[in-house]
Amino acid sequence: METLAKEKITLEDGSVYEGEIVNGKPHGKGKKTWFDGSVYEGDWANGECHGKGKFIDAYFGDVYEGDWANGVRHGKGKLTSSNFVYEGDWVGDKIHGKGKMTYPDGKVEEGNWKNGKFTG
Repeated sequence: METLAKEKITLEDGSVYEGEIVNGKPHGKGKKTWFDGSVYEGDWANGECHGKGKFIDAYFGDVYEGDWANGVRHGKGKLTSSNFVYEGDWVGDKIHGKGKMTYPDGKVEEGNWKNGKFTG
């Protein structure tokens, strides 16, 4: 088994990663900060967000906390934005499955979602 080294490196996209590394890639626990101030902190596998983690979008102010697979939101998670709060299932970076969307005006859509759209 590879030993997890804790390092700070600059990735190909110019972002900075601090955390555990295997074979020159983020792997284990770590934090990635993009040039715009966006941050992902959590689990990594082979250079991708994978497992549990939190992403804060510095531009829009959105916060996603939950499951990741191969660099995208996948599994259970909560997305908080200025327009809504969604808690539920994600597949391939899209709201998909069972979930609940709550809007600032109090409106709630709860049930099934398919490719980001409420189906009832």
